[in-house]
Amino acid sequence: MDYDLLFTVVEDQNWKEITSSGTFKPSSLEELGYIKCIDEKDLQQYVNQEILTGKELLLVVIDPLRVRDSIKADKENGFSIIKLYGELTLDALIDKIELKPSKKGDYTIKINHYD
Repeated sequence: MDYDLLFTVVEDQNWKEITSSGTFKPSSLEELGYIKCIDEKDLQQYVNQEILTGKELLLVVIDPLRVRDSIKADKENGFSIIKLYGELTLDALIDKIELKPSKKGDYTIKINHYD
């Protein structure tokens, strides 16, 4: 399966810790054995249902062409999950976007593609 972009979400306060070694190692890599990415179409719903609301988060955008280890797609709780096995070099990270919760504690995420 081909992906234009991959997306994962981490807590803002943990950014320095998960990139301190010069690689991207979020907690899901240690806990699950892979970096958990969410399919773009499921992203907003996933963040609002599966992640504790009210926290400042970072949406990390990953270039799939720079992922050296295997990429596998799976379903989890009705969501399309992309699993990246192995840590990523920082050059695979295209962007990090701050996600701030609304007053209700939920998030609005819109991804615009420009060709």
